Amino acid sequence: MDTTKRTSKDARIDLRVSHAQKALLEMAAASQGTKLSDFVISTSTEAAQTALADQSQFFLPEEQMKKFLDSLEEEPTEIQGLRDLFARKSVFE
Repeated sequence: MDTTKRTSKDARIDLRVSHAQKALLEMAAASQGTKLSDFVISTSTEAAQTALADQSQFFLPEEQMKKFLDSLEEEPTEIQGLRDLFARKSVFE
């Protein structure tokens, strides 16, 4: 999902930052040749995508990925402790 594409901008975010933070952000934006608002939007969007990807995606080295995928194809193993746990009445009922 690429949320950095140009779309109508009808929402607003107001932020209060220290003078030091603003100066740092302005220097970073200038170093990239972008406006402050474009820099903040771009970098915060990228950080948000990274934060969410950590919760929905994972990457493994090729050999570990092969083992993981192979394990998905195996017949399930019965674990008596889990069967007993699920047989009990939930504390939320």
